[in-house]
Amino acid sequence: MKKIVNFITLVFSVCLLSVSCNEDFLEKAPGVDLTEDDIFKNQKGVENFIPTIYRYAIPSMFEYPSFHDKNLSYTRPVGESDWVVVLPSGTMCDEGEESDIDYGAGDNWNTGDVTPQNIHRSGDNRYFARWISLRQINTVLKRIDEVPDADENYKKQIIGEMKVLRAINYLEMIKRYGGVPIVKEVFQPGVQIDAPRKSIEECVDFIVSECDEAVSLLPPSYNSSQTGRVTSVVAKVIKAEALLFAASPIFNTATPYMSMPNTEDNNLICYGNYDINRWKLAADAYREALNLAEANGYRLIDNPANRDPKDVPGSGEPGPDGNYRYSWETNNNSEIILAFQESVQRQWRRPLNNMMPQVFGGWVAGNTVPLNFYRKYEKKDGTPQAWDMDGGDDLVAKFEELDPRFKQTLNFTSAYYNDAHPIAEIYEGGRHYRNCFGGVWMRKYVPRASSWQYIVLNDVIYRVNELYLGYAEALNEFASTPPEEAYEAVNTIRNRSAMPNLPAGLTKEQFRERLRNEKAIEMAFDDHRFFDIRRWLIAEEEGVMKGNFYGLRINKEDDGKYSWKPYIFETRTFKRRMYLHPFPNEEVLKGNLIQNPGY
Repeated sequence: MKKIVNFITLVFSVCLLSVSCNEDFLEKAPGVDLTEDDIFKNQKGVENFIPTIYRYAIPSMFEYPSFHDKNLSYTRPVGESDWVVVLPSGTMCDEGEESDIDYGAGDNWNTGDVTPQNIHRSGDNRYFARWISLRQINTVLKRIDEVPDADENYKKQIIGEMKVLRAINYLEMIKRYGGVPIVKEVFQPGVQIDAPRKSIEECVDFIVSECDEAVSLLPPSYNSSQTGRVTSVVAKVIKAEALLFAASPIFNTATPYMSMPNTEDNNLICYGNYDINRWKLAADAYREALNLAEANGYRLIDNPANRDPKDVPGSGEPGPDGNYRYSWETNNNSEIILAFQESVQRQWRRPLNNMMPQVFGGWVAGNTVPLNFYRKYEKKDGTPQAWDMDGGDDLVAKFEELDPRFKQTLNFTSAYYNDAHPIAEIYEGGRHYRNCFGGVWMRKYVPRASSWQYIVLNDVIYRVNELYLGYAEALNEFASTPPEEAYEAVNTIRNRSAMPNLPAGLTKEQFRERLRNEKAIEMAFDDHRFFDIRRWLIAEEEGVMKGNFYGLRINKEDDGKYSWKPYIFETRTFKRRMYLHPFPNEEVLKGNLIQNPGY
C-alpha cells in the first residue's frame, strides 16, 4: 500500500521526467493520515482529496498559499529558502516596480538576469507544484472507476474536473515555456521515465481536446457550496485562451523569436508557419465561451449609476462603488468565472501585507506604478492625456480628468487608500511618498477596509471581461478591417466604465493598438499584461520591458496644489531569450529536457 507522505521528500521524483519514480507521490489531505487506497475506497475519500488537488492545480494570481506554506506545497528545490515575496507579475513589466529592492520576481526580469538557476524565484515558483498536480490528476483519472459507491454522474463530473485542471496546468506552462512534456499516465516505482517535450502544436491540441471532452461532463455552474469547482464554462474559457496564444505572434510564425541550437526543435516554440485561420479558431472559441457564460448567469458588472463614481480626492472618504472596482473587490460576483478559493484562516494577512507598501502598513513589498503604464489612461472624452516632460502645477486635476478606472485601480496624491490611511500623502515629505518611484501606488485588490482585518482577497483566475477583449482581438486579427462585432465587444467594456466608444473607421493596425491599450487598462494587475507583452513580441519596444522607466517628482505648493515633473528612476534590460522562461537548471541536467534558446 502506497503511503502518502510529506511533499518535500518527493519533489524530484514526481516533477519530471528522466529519473525513476518514487513511491511517495500523493500529498495527504491536510490533517488526514491517508493512503492512496483510502482515497478511492469510497466517494467521501475522493471528495476529501479534491481540495488538495485544487490547491496544487489552480493558479493563484497572488501566488498564495502554495509558496508560503511548505506544509501544503514545497515548490522549490530541497534546501532553498521557503520565503518569497508575493507580487502580481506586473512588477516584471511596465505595470509596476517593486518598492523594496531585492524582493519578488521583478528584479531579475528588469535587469535581464533571468536564468535557469534563478527561475524558481523569478516568475515560476509553481513549476514543481504543477507536476505534483498532474500526478494527482492522472491518478484520479486512473482509479475513479474503482470507487464502489460513486454513481456514473459523479464519476463523469470528476473526470471532467480533472481534465479541466490538467488543461489549466498545460495552459500555464505553454504561456511560460512553449512546448512541454505531455504526461497522462502514472509512472510506477522503478520505471525509467522518458517524457520529452512535445511541440507547441501538440500541446495546444491536447489542451483543446481536454476542454472539449470536459464540456459534456460538467455543469455550467454549481450551487454556492461548490463555489470554486471548475465548470463547462471554465473549460470553454481555457480552450479560447489556449487558441489565442496559438494564434499570437510568438507561436503563430514560421520563424521563432530565437532559433533553437538544433533547428528541428523549433517546433517546441513555434508552429513553423503562419496561419491566419488560427485567429478564426480563437474567435469562434471566445464566442462560444461568451455564449455559454452569459446563458448561465455570468455577466459584466454594469450598473449605469456606478459607471463613473464621484469620489473626491482629499476628502478622506472612499466614495461610492464603481462598476470596475466592484468587479475585482467583491468576492464571487457575477463577473467571476473562476477564482482561487481560500479560507480566512489560511489567508490571514498574506498576501495583502506583501502587496501593500510599507508606508501603508505592509511588510516588505508594494507595487509602485511607472508613468510608462499610467500614461495609457485616456481622458474621459477618449483622447490622450498629455504628460509634458517639463511637468506641471496641478497633478490632482490632471488625474481627475482620466478614465474612471484610473482612480479605481491606482492610488494617487490625496486619494483615499483605506480606512487606516484615508488621504494618501504622496509628495515630497509626505508619509506615503517613500519608495513611490512611479508617483502612484497600485490600488487594485487592496480592500477599502483596514488592511489588518482577516480578509480574503478576490483571487480571480477568469472573468467575463477578458472574454470580450479576447474575442475582439481575434476578430480583428482575422479580418482585413475591424468588424462591427469587434467594436461592440470593446465598447461594451469601455461603456460600463463611462468611456466613449472607439472612433469608427480605424484600420486593422489602429484597432490593434487601441485594443491592446484597452486590455492593459481593463486587465491591469490581473496577471495578463506580462504574458500579453510576450505573446505579442513587443517587450523590446522602448518603455515596455526595456529602456527608460519614468516616475513623477511631486511637491506640495503653498497654494495647496501639487506640482509634478517626470524623471527617469530606472533603465531596464530585456534580452530576447526572455520571451519564454528557461526551464530550471536541475531539470535540464537530468538529460531529458531541451532548454529554451539563449539560456
